[in-house]
Amino acid sequence: MIANMDTLVQHLDAVTEQVLRKTAGELDTYPRGVTPREEVWRAGNVSLLRFESPEGVEGTPLLIIPSLINRWYILDVTEETSYIREFAQKRPTYIIDWGYPDVEVGHLGLSHYYHRSIKRAVRQICRANDCEKVDMLGYCIGGTMAYAFSCLEPEMVDHLVLLTAPIDFSDAGIFATYAEHFPTEEFSASMDVMPGWLLAFSFQFVQPMGLYQKTKMFKDKFESQSFIKLYNAMERWIADPVSFPGKAYYQLLTELYKENLLAQGKLTTEDGLIVDPAARKARALILNAGKDHIAPRKTTMLPASDKAPASEVTIPSGHIGITTGRNGKDACRSALEFIMN
Repeated sequence: MIANMDTLVQHLDAVTEQVLRKTAGELDTYPRGVTPREEVWRAGNVSLLRFESPEGVEGTPLLIIPSLINRWYILDVTEETSYIREFAQKRPTYIIDWGYPDVEVGHLGLSHYYHRSIKRAVRQICRANDCEKVDMLGYCIGGTMAYAFSCLEPEMVDHLVLLTAPIDFSDAGIFATYAEHFPTEEFSASMDVMPGWLLAFSFQFVQPMGLYQKTKMFKDKFESQSFIKLYNAMERWIADPVSFPGKAYYQLLTELYKENLLAQGKLTTEDGLIVDPAARKARALILNAGKDHIAPRKTTMLPASDKAPASEVTIPSGHIGITTGRNGKDACRSALEFIMN
């Protein structure tokens, strides 16, 4: 086994040297998002970006809510895989950039993001586009926040796409185990943020074979220019970690993962407002991934009290693969068709 491992390491060293030579030109640097955009509003770390659309594009604006855990441009990491590029061809398209939270926002609760920040962004969009509501797509925990917002402000959301968004945490898989054993009280008493590097390690812990599988894939496909382009862009995204505001992280683990308050209609904002699933009015698309270990299909189901229209599309992919993998285009197409109808 050791001899085989030594041989593998030597081979990977040689492969890496070849790749570095191949990518020394146009592939040596990668932008944070490939679709042209401009910042149209900012409040502290949080900003609202509008993406460039062809002249004449109109209709209900689309606001994308990314996760607080990773950077937003996973949905725009290359031209070939970009959801945002496709959306911006059809609708005025915006995204909230949560920035790089640090200790100065450690005291802000989760509802500061899923209610106050999103509401301010929606108001900016409606003012600029002379409309009363927006369509919304939320990815991962961004989808959880988009869903909570649609329950709090039902008149402000028309279509709602929940892309691998955990809603019901009663059976949340390996991350429920992580939340159950994470020292939340000690964390809350001693830290203002959950450091991005530690969050990244936590994802490796719950899928320990992931690095091996990625390395093997690299070995098998490194001669493909298209593979190397996506691989390097993804590595750039992975190496751009984001810290999670301390109070918000504590509430994520306790109020959602441990107590499952959102699905029970018992989640409340910092202002005492109840996030009531029965209040939602938006037409919803549950767009989940059949091989998702981060947001298993069961977690993406809506509460029984939520009677608003909803449909489901399951993509044979993983949590990240649904955005950049070979089935990502099918997922993007499903989301776009839903929004356009």
